[in-house]
Amino acid sequence: MESATVETMANIGPKTHPAAREMLPEDPLEMQAFEVPGDPELMLRLLVEEYARIGHGADILLELARDPNYVALHGLRRTFGEEGLRQRVQRIVAQCGVLRVRMTEAERPPDQLVQLE
Repeated sequence: MESATVETMANIGPKTHPAAREMLPEDPLEMQAFEVPGDPELMLRLLVEEYARIGHGADILLELARDPNYVALHGLRRTFGEEGLRQRVQRIVAQCGVLRVRMTEAERPPDQLVQLE
């Protein structure tokens, strides 16, 4: 290992599970969001595909984009505009589909065995 890597590793300290760490006033464990440079079209595709895989269709995604608490989707709505976002979301959902799952319980088998011939 290079000496810079060894020095960096020495400054990290022991690993501690987040639940066991001391809560400090200057670190309130609040989620923080900020913009980073990148491709908004790619970000939108990744977000839409992720939400579609957990069962959310275009209508739900567009509702989430109107909520400022969903910072990424809301920011993409500001970038593309309401209509531009709607067209893009619908196109991506049409390409990747939405995962739908239905669970049913099987009927309980009879208490007694039935002889098959």
